[in-house]
Amino acid sequence: MEAKIKYVDEIFHFSGKWEMPSLCGIQIRKKDNGTLVILTELYEQNPGSSVTGMIEAVATEVVKHYGIPPETAVFIVHNPERSSHHEFFAETFYYARLKWDGEKYSYPEWEKTTEASVEV
Repeated sequence: MEAKIKYVDEIFHFSGKWEMPSLCGIQIRKKDNGTLVILTELYEQNPGSSVTGMIEAVATEVVKHYGIPPETAVFIVHNPERSSHHEFFAETFYYARLKWDGEKYSYPEWEKTTEASVEV
């Protein structure tokens, strides 16, 4: 992502498990102290793997594709509300804290957050 680009909001295509074509929504906001990346599950539109299950690979693809410094990227996984009275289908936001080894991300740690606390 070039320095002059401060915002991205689009569909991101990635290679899922067994090379299955997959997709998610992506919002990127460049900040003074880093880059905020929000990855949204697209349940009905996604023919492949979930971004949650592939977070390490997706995050690695994102920083390489958009030229984001991996050490300062902050990843949020957004699961939109699905029409149901079950709590399982409620809207959620999770920080995906990942370790960068110089080539790829690994070891995700998840921390639930709220929409209000996600700095966008």
